[in-house]
Amino acid sequence: MAAKGIQVAILGGSVSGLAAAQGLADVDRISDIRVFERQEYDDKRVDCGEAINDGTLVPLRKSPENGFLNDVSGFQLRVYSETDRNPHESPLGTSQLRCEPGYICDRDTVEQQWADSLSDLGVTFETGHSVSARDYRQVVSEYDYIIDATGQPSLTHKVNNIVEEYTGDMVALNATVEGKFEEYVEYPRIFFEGYVGYSWSFPKSEQFANVGIGWAGDQRPNDYMAALEAAAKRNGFPVPDREDVNIYTIPRGPSLDPKHTHLPEDNVFLVGDAAGIANRYQGEGITQGIRSSYLLADLIAEGRSSEYPIELYEVMKPEYRLAHLMRGAWVEHKDSKLLAGIAEALNGLSIEDITRRPHRVISRIVRNPTIAARLVANTGMLKRIVEGYTDSWEYTTT
Repeated sequence: MAAKGIQVAILGGSVSGLAAAQGLADVDRISDIRVFERQEYDDKRVDCGEAINDGTLVPLRKSPENGFLNDVSGFQLRVYSETDRNPHESPLGTSQLRCEPGYICDRDTVEQQWADSLSDLGVTFETGHSVSARDYRQVVSEYDYIIDATGQPSLTHKVNNIVEEYTGDMVALNATVEGKFEEYVEYPRIFFEGYVGYSWSFPKSEQFANVGIGWAGDQRPNDYMAALEAAAKRNGFPVPDREDVNIYTIPRGPSLDPKHTHLPEDNVFLVGDAAGIANRYQGEGITQGIRSSYLLADLIAEGRSSEYPIELYEVMKPEYRLAHLMRGAWVEHKDSKLLAGIAEALNGLSIEDITRRPHRVISRIVRNPTIAARLVANTGMLKRIVEGYTDSWEYTTT
């Protein structure tokens, strides 16, 4: 990096913050990149999910030493009628989705190794303490660019008392457990069970897996841990010890008006969860966060940082649209057999297809006229189609 030039502060040193540092590390005009992370990298960190669907986004060798434990071929979706069912009940439908660049990781290790590699590039890390409101204002006064990667609601919005701008969230629990996973180590399992959300079992090896459950809708259990224990029993993975379980809140993207991802008066930019961009249906946010940071870094390098809110929204819009429609397949119909039929129609597509390429998903569904007709024979679903193609999301009503 150059001896003098632009100074950048990154608030939050998880994957989105690390990606921002990576994207800016070789920009000649930038002289100082400083990452503020509240935890130490060698401590147990509270992260949600350890599936990285596109390992190419992380510039580390894909080895166990760097946290990349299981190079998966894809994921298997298993659709069941409901949660109140016999654990031995067969799924209504299954679907194998490809994900060649995907890995199940030890995310703590990935982040620690990534931070170490960035330190070697000259990025400075301040770890082990939270940035207070006073600290935040000091950072804003001292740095040319501030990148907020602190999650939802962001530190920026907390300090400015505008957290009500966020309009939707999802809650997820996860833990690493020991068991027998050799049966599906190549195709980790995702369980849809008659509610908006799902549970999962993602083997890191034949003996260990990241397991969890999440809710994307408004109907949530009174006891989250009890719900995770019940999901483990009916889906055949070990019940985690309570002390090992992480609880995390993620956005229901887009949960934030795009114009609020940039505060021009302070030159603050929001990335990842802070920007409210996780997948609207299944909660995936790791690759989305990394991509948002790389996008911002490119725009800063090109001198077009003010275009970030529009560029981010345009990049994410196909994913928002498709997830809004996929979510409607359950919310509007509440028909597990229909959802199973849709899942089977998507068999063989990639994770990228079903999250970011609406035309491929739609083309698969219309090949089955019965499924397609049932799907759109609903006023709520038709309303969702209009909303999806007129970019009408929750934040427009606030």
